[in-house]
Amino acid sequence: MSASGRLFGIFVWLGGISVAGSIVLMITASRIGEHKSSTYGNAYHQFQDSWGGEIEILPPEFFLERTFVATIFDSLTKKNKQITKTERLTLIPKSIKIASQIHHNEQNIGFLIFNAFRATCSETYALRNLTDYSGKLLIDLKTPKNANLMYDYKVSLLRHEMAEYQPKMGEPLLLVPEFDIQEEIDVVVTYSTKGMDVFKYNLSEYQNHVIGELHATFDLNTRDFEVYRFGIPHEIESTAEGTRIKFQIDHFATSQDLGVVFESRQIYLDQMQDMVSYAPLSLALFMLVIFVFSQIRSISFHPLHYLFLASIHVFYFLFVAYLIRFFGIKTTLGISTILTVVMFFSYSPQVLGRLFASRVVGPYLFLLTIVYSMIFLMPVFRGLSFVLLIFLVFISLMIAISRSNISEWQIVKGA
Repeated sequence: MSASGRLFGIFVWLGGISVAGSIVLMITASRIGEHKSSTYGNAYHQFQDSWGGEIEILPPEFFLERTFVATIFDSLTKKNKQITKTERLTLIPKSIKIASQIHHNEQNIGFLIFNAFRATCSETYALRNLTDYSGKLLIDLKTPKNANLMYDYKVSLLRHEMAEYQPKMGEPLLLVPEFDIQEEIDVVVTYSTKGMDVFKYNLSEYQNHVIGELHATFDLNTRDFEVYRFGIPHEIESTAEGTRIKFQIDHFATSQDLGVVFESRQIYLDQMQDMVSYAPLSLALFMLVIFVFSQIRSISFHPLHYLFLASIHVFYFLFVAYLIRFFGIKTTLGISTILTVVMFFSYSPQVLGRLFASRVVGPYLFLLTIVYSMIFLMPVFRGLSFVLLIFLVFISLMIAISRSNISEWQIVKGA
């Protein structure tokens, strides 16, 4: 067979291996992308249905209800007549104070771990009747989104000797029978709930209104969290119990919400999906590297060697994709690395020789699996790091090829 025929044959073989590996990786990536409908997703929904999901606190709505007599023209009698009308005017709080204690405590279903928390909240809404009317003060309470359990729920008025009311979710509740013009009152809403991953107040409900003042304090028993939508000014303090976050903003109208996000395996699943989706490129580069250096160093390579080396590469990404469902990201990468090293030493040194395995296969396998996967955990420098890694691999190939005599390669000579 001619040299061109041999080259065509080996590239067809390498291409077939790369395509087969890519299909496996793409299927795995799609399964990660469907993690909420997969086996893990079923467990996720079971836990969510039992414990509670990502909690979104919906602020209550306040109304001034007034009854008045209006004069209208009766087309039948051709005379004016008086009727009684009821009108509701929306009242926007002039200030809001929020104090929340959030206790983070992971919960297990079998071997799966979920970010669970309990939250005890107190919200104080300062109201002033800026309308030209007096009337009934009503509150319309809304059940938080994804909250399966609300307890210790109370509504009280500070200026009315802490009068407490029986809340009615989704139904207007009478607070004051006569709320006079320019009268001020503080309404306190307290409750406890449970959820997972995210706890936030939907301040975006006020994006069409200006709130005079917001003070919010979150006391957490952990330091492993992120501020949700960090655009709202805040300060973070370390405490003996964990962390305190203080939010303060005056005269604002915002489309952002206020809250915290706990480190979630869902977030890492999304990152792992990106990683596995781009893994076929890593596999193709790895196959190219092995082919080039095997020719430069005159290593006798059977086509099956490429298949098993590709399998080691692919299995690393399979390990990461499925172990992340059961362990933290560090543990997942550690176990995946160990399993990959075991596969590498079980095959490469015995078949390819210790020198080639340690100087070529091992380093490039490390770069195109472990380092490659670490890049996808960098939210800011991911693109730059990805390009630099590919650049380094290509530079090393270019230098190696430039120093070799292609006419002496085994596949060209037919040796």
